[in-house]
Amino acid sequence: MGKVFTDIAEVFKRNSNQATQLIMINLIVFFGFTLIRFTLSLIPESVVSPLSFDQNTLTSSNIIQVVTHPWTLLFHPFTQRGLFSMIFDVMMIYWFGNMLADFIGGRKMLMTYLAGSYFAVAFYLIVWSVFSLLNKELTYSGFLYGASPGGFALMYAYVALNPESEMLFFGIRIKTRLLVLAFLVLSIFRNPPLGILDLGGAVFGYVQMKLLRTGINLTYGMEKVSIWITEVLQPRKRSIFQKYPPNKSSERGKVIQFNRELPPTEEEIDYLLDKINKGGYSSLSNEEKNRLHKASQSAD
Repeated sequence: MGKVFTDIAEVFKRNSNQATQLIMINLIVFFGFTLIRFTLSLIPESVVSPLSFDQNTLTSSNIIQVVTHPWTLLFHPFTQRGLFSMIFDVMMIYWFGNMLADFIGGRKMLMTYLAGSYFAVAFYLIVWSVFSLLNKELTYSGFLYGASPGGFALMYAYVALNPESEMLFFGIRIKTRLLVLAFLVLSIFRNPPLGILDLGGAVFGYVQMKLLRTGINLTYGMEKVSIWITEVLQPRKRSIFQKYPPNKSSERGKVIQFNRELPPTEEEIDYLLDKINKGGYSSLSNEEKNRLHKASQSAD
């Protein structure tokens, strides 16, 4: 069991595949919530009932409940309606999340998923309210699940970037845009309220990619916050040297020439250490990082 938790932790430490991280979070939330509900159902006269747990972890379709229970939005992008819905969402994240990340990068893919999930809530509250005013018989008092609209945001973002792409579906080659359109229509007919939610995610993903190609990034603010959080959570890199001796090799305008065939000289090391002291490790070029790494191996 310890090995399982270690492997899961490594997925997030490496920070190399955001699609895999999204899948892991969705699985943890789904099975974790399921286990908690099952445990609560076994406890007679429990202070916290399964329904009470859902009301405090799932986003309500009632705007008043959303306003009075804002913490439910923290879990919203990773909640699913059931087992089959979870399997579908995970598959969509795996396929379209990885393909989209190849074009726009993992961070933008992740932000598209999260923003699409949240935008879908606002989209649903507006659209369903209008429908309810036009038809008083339309009522829905259930919960809103965010993993599915997040997945639709990824699907339609990919289609916006590659409208002529094709996929193999049960051995049949089909246009990707027709496949995701069929998924969306099926979702709307199967459950109109949640279908409207998925439509909101699809609209955001499509518009986000179209605007991104013109230089407008709707998730720019979220990306800056995620970068800041990553920098705060990541441990600071320690230099392999403890002291930064004063030197004249890093004077303004002075350029140090590296000879790749020879070990780093003391002048080179002083220059690199002084540059780190002023601008941090990230200020080094790839060649300079390699020279510093080579110096550390020589020191050992």
